[in-house]
Amino acid sequence: MNNFITTLISYVVLIKAAQQQQINVLDVIGEGIQKDIAPIKQPIDETIADIGSKKCTDVKKILGVAYDQLEGVREPDLNALTILFKTRASNLTYNISEAAEFISEARNFEPSHKLIMFVHGFTDDPTKNSFQNISEAFLMKGEVSVIALDGSSLIRWLYLRSTTYVRFMGRKLGEVLARLVKKGTEPSKIHMIGHSLGSHISGFAGKTLARLTGRRLGRISALDPAGPCFSHVAPELRLKNTDADFVDVIHTDSGVYGLRDPIGHVDYYPNGGSQQPNCLLQTCSHSRAWLYYAESVLENRAFPALKCKDWEAFKDGDCEDEISYMGEGSTPETRGQFYLQTRGTLPYGLGDDGLRYRDQPGLLQSIGTLFG
Repeated sequence: MNNFITTLISYVVLIKAAQQQQINVLDVIGEGIQKDIAPIKQPIDETIADIGSKKCTDVKKILGVAYDQLEGVREPDLNALTILFKTRASNLTYNISEAAEFISEARNFEPSHKLIMFVHGFTDDPTKNSFQNISEAFLMKGEVSVIALDGSSLIRWLYLRSTTYVRFMGRKLGEVLARLVKKGTEPSKIHMIGHSLGSHISGFAGKTLARLTGRRLGRISALDPAGPCFSHVAPELRLKNTDADFVDVIHTDSGVYGLRDPIGHVDYYPNGGSQQPNCLLQTCSHSRAWLYYAESVLENRAFPALKCKDWEAFKDGDCEDEISYMGEGSTPETRGQFYLQTRGTLPYGLGDDGLRYRDQPGLLQSIGTLFG
């Protein structure tokens, strides 16, 4: 209790000092208090999430929202889903049942063009910052168009039900991709990028495409794939590394909103993967994954990472010499787990400096810096 009171008093002093010196209060709080609070807060958050995830299957059955209870008779209205087609000049929205025809015509069946599709997570939609940041980055880098699934009509409320809807949505999206393939789109050129629940939707889309065409997606990039209700299930009931030719994963809130275990061909754990710099809330760490990815599109080598056994090995400098670039710069031959550090503010990438662990200042050290 005394430690908590000391931290709280220091927290108040820090805010006042930051205000007096016209420093961004949130940045100072994030840099100072996070290190002191994290050892207490993180285990509690992870324990709550783990208990909830273990009980998820049983609770969904009690509520009547398990997959086998909905399949066939109570399936969601998948025709309510839409696809957003974004170019530098326009945004067009298509009903998912008609999307394949419109998209294939717009892309003129050019097999050399990549098809980039973003799939958002729980409570999100393509009008919000996740897709806006990533799509603008791709368009700035020269891509002709970027596509997004709008599943907000089904996964805006009630998380337990939404986790079941993921399978239905992924299946429908996979059917759309299968029609695109039959119209000339090369599966190896399809790159799906999913955040949170969107990572698992992408996985089920990949499973469906393989079942319908016998061919696999080129790539799935999973941005902090959702953990609750997916951390204690068979691999076939979530994203797995056979859902595309290459599956790369960025873990930014592992153990709480995101999955902790490696599930891709390559898994990146920036800042240890569980809590990101300047993030006091788990939602901040969870969202940081798509911010990292957008930055990596603009600068493929912004986030070099080292192949390590775990975060402690990275901190001790006990890693292999192999370097891989997190995000868009990741390459299909890469395998294993990679670690790095980032900044807590834009630009997040530290370049080669992110390959060497640097301890972050605690709250009292931050106060000393302000008054020093």
